[in-house]
Order: sequence, then C-alpha cells, then structure tokens
Amino acid sequence: MAFCERLSEQLAVVATIDPVAGGTAAQTSDNFDMSLHRRALFILQTGAGTAGNTVVIQEGTVNFTAGTATILSAAATAVAAANSQYLFEVSAEAMADGLTRLRAVVTSVGADLISLVALADVERYSPASDRNLASVVSIQCAN
Repeated sequence: MAFCERLSEQLAVVATIDPVAGGTAAQTSDNFDMSLHRRALFILQTGAGTAGNTVVIQEGTVNFTAGTATILSAAATAVAAANSQYLFEVSAEAMADGLTRLRAVVTSVGADLISLVALADVERYSPASDRNLASVVSIQCAN
C-alpha cells in the first residue's frame, strides 16, 4: 500500500473554511467533536492581500453558544504575512473539562484570501470516513 493511501486512512478532514476573500468579516470553520480524536491540526493558508489576520481556535459545546472558550489566541496566532501557511495543533488533553467541540475563527483586516483545513487523527470508535468533510478531487501516488 502506498504511503499516501495509508495516510488518507489515518487522517480525516474534519473542518474547513473554503477559499474566500475575507473582507473584514470573521470566517468560521465547521466545528467537530474532539472526543473522537487525540489531536487536530488546523492548516491556514493566506493569499495576496492585507496581512494582519487573526486566528482563534475555540473550544465549546455542540452549538457553541454556551461555554465557548478560546484555546489558542493572542500573539501565538496573529497571522503576520500574506502568501503564507500557518499550522495550529490542539490535543484533546489540552481542552477544558466538558468542552468537546473545536472550531477556528479567522478575522481579516482587509481583502486577504484565506482557506483553512483541519485534519484529525483516526477516530477512536468508528471509521474516519464517517465524518470526513474532504472534497478531494484527486489523490495520486507515485510508487
């Protein structure tokens, strides 16, 4: 089995922000249940435009109205440059008791182009494909 085939069986796309010109509005990713995973990796890409976006990874309840808290914020997640990639990793152990959901919120200061993908490790109790949001058009391997 090729490496990329094994990797796609071990990771699931659990949240996204489709490519968008941010404007000055906050863009929010899907939220997902971290009780099913050990670790999640948020990958943000910024395109040409105004630098200075901020990224906040939030933890909360299912509907994110009560108990929403910030798990990564401030200087650690200030996006300082356009045309760059940023990685934010969260472990399930770092989350507060009773808060099981994660999401990313990206706030733009200008017309910067952004996109975000969150990957999580294999689900503990069911196949990762059950909640995989991937809209991958093609996976190719050279063996």
